[in-house]
Amino acid sequence: MRILLADDHDLVREAISLLFQQYFEGCEVAEAGALEPALDLIAENNTFDLVLLDLRMPGMNGLEGLKRTLEKVASSTYVVLLSGAYRSEDVRKAIESGAHGFIPKTLRGQALANAVQLVLAGDKYLPSSILTDIGDGMMGTGEGDSRMAGGFGNEGDFARLTPREREVLALLSEGRPNKDIARHLDLREITVKYHLKNIYRKLNVSNRAQAVKIALEDMARAGTL
Repeated sequence: MRILLADDHDLVREAISLLFQQYFEGCEVAEAGALEPALDLIAENNTFDLVLLDLRMPGMNGLEGLKRTLEKVASSTYVVLLSGAYRSEDVRKAIESGAHGFIPKTLRGQALANAVQLVLAGDKYLPSSILTDIGDGMMGTGEGDSRMAGGFGNEGDFARLTPREREVLALLSEGRPNKDIARHLDLREITVKYHLKNIYRKLNVSNRAQAVKIALEDMARAGTL
């Protein structure tokens, strides 16, 4: 697997590069410190499986750098944005512009590897906070708000999830195990399992991967991504 990692912080590039080599056997990582050198590397050898771009690095100019990259990479290359700080609006616009995912730099090693695997499998990876933001937004503001009735369509009813269940689902999307979710939310592990059981039932799925996948797919269908 060939990955192009473009970030203007040397320490970040070094850490992520080492992580990829640890989690992905035979992984080759090319590095760039700004957009222009990254585009030069693509022009020299356009065989990358994945391109990771820091949203705030020199040359990006907002999402213009993403668009330029998408125009140059091969059709089989996945392009994902990285960011240490972001807003829900940043994520939404990035996905609308063609990004295959938006990965926070705050993800731990295994969660970051899980995010990359999800993208390479053809799905979009979004920050866990987006799931809770969307869930809150879909509760609606009154009887005239069409979001009150919907959930996420035929696959399940995301709007029926409680705030706690949305928190659990958000952490689930980061690849965290039950024990870690319990520690993060100050819950007993058996309580997390109870919440997961309710999430699966309400979304009409049978496992963790399906729950996250259905939530992201239905957000896209609802036009919230």
